[in-house]
Amino acid sequence: MKILFSVLVLMFSDLVSGEVLATRRENLDKVAIYDRFRFFYALKGVDALSAERHVDRDNSGTPDYIERLAQRFIRVDKFYREEVGLTSPLDGDRYRGHALYIDVNLLNLPTHKNGPMNGIAYDGTPKLDRAAAGEDSVNVLLIDLSASLSWENRSVEHELFHLYQNGYTYFKNPWYTEGTARWSEFVMNGRLGPGSTLPRTSTQQRELFSKTYAANTFWNELILRCDRADVGKNFIRKLLETLGKLDRIAAKDRGINSTNWEESEQRSKKNDPYIWRAVLETIEGMEYPVSSDKEMNALFDLSGL
Repeated sequence: MKILFSVLVLMFSDLVSGEVLATRRENLDKVAIYDRFRFFYALKGVDALSAERHVDRDNSGTPDYIERLAQRFIRVDKFYREEVGLTSPLDGDRYRGHALYIDVNLLNLPTHKNGPMNGIAYDGTPKLDRAAAGEDSVNVLLIDLSASLSWENRSVEHELFHLYQNGYTYFKNPWYTEGTARWSEFVMNGRLGPGSTLPRTSTQQRELFSKTYAANTFWNELILRCDRADVGKNFIRKLLETLGKLDRIAAKDRGINSTNWEESEQRSKKNDPYIWRAVLETIEGMEYPVSSDKEMNALFDLSGL
């Protein structure tokens, strides 16, 4: 039943521009496997890589672009595990034994109102038909990535971080997921984005909860105050660990199956108080001198309701 639900969530998420992407994933007939990543791509058809990305200078049988992309994923994954101290989603409680690989599908993704779609990370563990590429069909974690993505784009870091988030917690409220995923785009370069004024009133807090990517300045501000020297690596690790603890409490409080949340529950506004509690516990865990910082101290007066 759990696998069926995961597949249904995945198929629902695939209804992009009126087109179901599931069949196009399964029609990708080329594969390159590195470590626990499988990269599926095509050299012809609707999802074909551009001609310049077919080049195979070392005659390995795999385009240089795919080899370079795989190296990037492995490098980012290693950074999250070894530098940030996170547990790979494949090894965490949620997915261990339920997903064997992280499959990355190179697709010509549609354009939405804000421009080209660069990538999508999913939280299900589907078993796709991989016969076209001659591979076993096993349960996997899944990322769709634009086949025309520019190398400067940070979707590799961003989408892989989403899988790490999903490995820790069922909470998927965008002010948390997208706000902190923006952090992941810069941290490997030792950079932090700009911060912002912290919320002081319940109205400002609700405005924060309604944001998506723009919530990154809130998280940046917390990191700049609590964990600047380590560019947020300690803060983010503690935050994810705390969210993993609190989503179990939220499930118990709301009568949710703690190992299989419905999508509506994962994105529910009812999660906001628990995520806010995780923020406060993480600040305390960083041993930040809150009492000497009026703006940070004011956060503890907001309930998150």
